[in-house]
Amino acid sequence: MKTHPLSVLAIACAVTLAITSCRNEPDAPTVDNDPTAEVAAPMDTTAADTTKPMQDTMASATKTGASESASLGVLNAINDHEIATGKQALAKGVTGDAAKYAQMMIDEHTKNRTETNALGPDANASDAQAQRQTSEQELATLDSKNASDYASAYVAAMVKGHADALQVLDTKLIPSATRPEVKSHLTATRGHVAEHLEKAKELETAAR
Repeated sequence: MKTHPLSVLAIACAVTLAITSCRNEPDAPTVDNDPTAEVAAPMDTTAADTTKPMQDTMASATKTGASESASLGVLNAINDHEIATGKQALAKGVTGDAAKYAQMMIDEHTKNRTETNALGPDANASDAQAQRQTSEQELATLDSKNASDYASAYVAAMVKGHADALQVLDTKLIPSATRPEVKSHLTATRGHVAEHLEKAKELETAAR
């Protein structure tokens, strides 16, 4: 069958119109260009970090606890010194009121050491170690005294030692206390040390 030229032209026009119609049809909306699509909220980088304040609080509490334990370690270093010096005095043969005083130092500082141990002292703290080194030097100095000079040297050492202990308690140990039981113990200890200082001063005056 012979195809008429007009028929071919009509078919071509129909195909062209169909293609053009498809090309002009709007694209389906996507998430990116759909104005009604829900957009995720940006992360708020200015929000407070709640973990840092908690970490700072824990670090502060740990530091405070360590300071309190170190202070108790210093106190026990003082207790050990008074006990050792009292035993040295008796071994050196002091007599009379000086001997009674030496025994009182042994008894009362032993009791205080036991009470301090119950509160968790840190004997390895740097301040406690420094106190022990100072005490060892003072004990060695006393030990070098001959019999005739020892008694007066011992009493003088007790006056100085208890005056120094009061200052340490007032400026370092008591201010470092955070637990009520520790503050109570250190405050009571201060009262005992003050009494020891006054009795040592009385011995020093009587010996003049």
